[in-house]
Amino acid sequence: MGKRSFYLLWVALGLFAAIMACTRPGSEKVVYVTATFPGGVLLPTETSSAPTDTPIKPTPNPARFDTPVAVAASGGGGEQSYTVQSGDTLNVIAARFGTTAQAIISLNGLTNPDILEVGQVLRIPTGSAPPPPTSGFKTIPDSELVYSPAVKDFDLASYAKLKPGFLRVYSEELNGELWSGVELINQVALDYSVNPRLLLALLEYQGGWLSNPNPTEDQQNYPMGIISLDRVGLWRQLLAAANTLNAGYYGWKYRGLETASFADGTPLSFASDLNAGTVAIQYFFSQFSNEAQYQVDVSEQGFFQTYLTLFGDPFRSAVEPLVPNDLQQPTMMFPFSQGETWYFTGGPHGGYNTGSAWSSVDFAPPTPSDELVAQQGYCYISVNWVTAVAPGVIARSGNGYIILDLDGDGNEHTGWTAIYLHISSQEVVKPGTRVQTGDKLGHPSCEGGYSTGTHLHFGRRYNGEWIPVTCDICPKGVAVPPLVLSGWTITGYPNQEYQGYMTNDKLGAERRANVGREDPINQISW
Repeated sequence: MGKRSFYLLWVALGLFAAIMACTRPGSEKVVYVTATFPGGVLLPTETSSAPTDTPIKPTPNPARFDTPVAVAASGGGGEQSYTVQSGDTLNVIAARFGTTAQAIISLNGLTNPDILEVGQVLRIPTGSAPPPPTSGFKTIPDSELVYSPAVKDFDLASYAKLKPGFLRVYSEELNGELWSGVELINQVALDYSVNPRLLLALLEYQGGWLSNPNPTEDQQNYPMGIISLDRVGLWRQLLAAANTLNAGYYGWKYRGLETASFADGTPLSFASDLNAGTVAIQYFFSQFSNEAQYQVDVSEQGFFQTYLTLFGDPFRSAVEPLVPNDLQQPTMMFPFSQGETWYFTGGPHGGYNTGSAWSSVDFAPPTPSDELVAQQGYCYISVNWVTAVAPGVIARSGNGYIILDLDGDGNEHTGWTAIYLHISSQEVVKPGTRVQTGDKLGHPSCEGGYSTGTHLHFGRRYNGEWIPVTCDICPKGVAVPPLVLSGWTITGYPNQEYQGYMTNDKLGAERRANVGREDPINQISW
């Protein structure tokens, strides 16, 4: 193999590794970012320690679908049939019908249970029925799950200082740096766009860390109640908690999630008139509580009382609707310079970790020089620039990130924001800088989150919510504006993360997500 052939193979492997890296959860590798980001902390507002009047009764949600997502037909021979829908998995189907995945596998003779096709008809064991819905009590509005405009007057650090619990003195070493507990919570809240008040309330409910200066050993090791040997310590507990909360929220809102299972396999379903924020809470406790404790957790006398005591009635500060039904994306251009050829290497996938909406896509920069790869490997700092997709102000930058705020108020939790991840700290645009479309912002690299190959991970949020590129199973009242860049509309394949394509009707052209730089099918320029 010649030097050039070996080099091309090396770069191709680097691109493949970069794509696979984005499938990794928000893992311990994330600790390469520093403890705090610039900005984003506002003046403290004192919060009442207890509610002063009767909590507001939440507004009912309409029925989610005109017809149920799952439609089963009676069949002979002691069974019923079910037609596979977009987004289904065997575990989801089993939970929906009150049976087990193994029972469905056996009855259908499935040789590869990991592969289902939309439209495939499955036989469901007789006697199976959807489990009855669990609690219909609404715990929090959507804006208390998402790091949203509802958090505008909340100062995490100042609030935590007022509490006598273990959180005040806690610190944790990550890659040689000492982080305070508050810094850890702030980092996870920003990364996952999960409301820091919610993380604090769960920390108190599960571990007593705000009120108790001397929690038990188990509460110190597993403060969010996630009992797992690979989740010891606040940092790993927060990562798992935030990802699980997002999985419930975005699964319910955009992926047709209707059911779940307890650790012992017992199925449960969510009441159809719940909001996504409440489902996120119920989903979280279904994953980490037994059935009996779960019934307490999701009741009015459970977690809700802790939230009420710490922050008052969550529905009084609700931002509704958090995402308008008629939301339109502002005009955006490709996040790289005109005249350059980049590569569409990853279709729609998680904005941050697996639980969030599939709001992001990946682009690899032009082929690097032999010398650059020889010096830095395939985790190199590209000489090419990422650019502003629209006019705005830089709300946050550094540590692998650039957050471009398109409404110009400098607050990444309000309005539209464009998220750039894996950006080198070298020559990165400074927070507060006002930019125009096409302005240079920074260089693609491997910094931020977890990445093993140089690329740009690009996504979008509105009012802090990850906005999916496309919506496979959107309930009534939920609309998703397509991701359009320089006139190219990006579309994902149902239930196939990282797979997708983009089309430009004016040019009559199509490109498909693909790993590598040799096939014109993924080459993009404008």
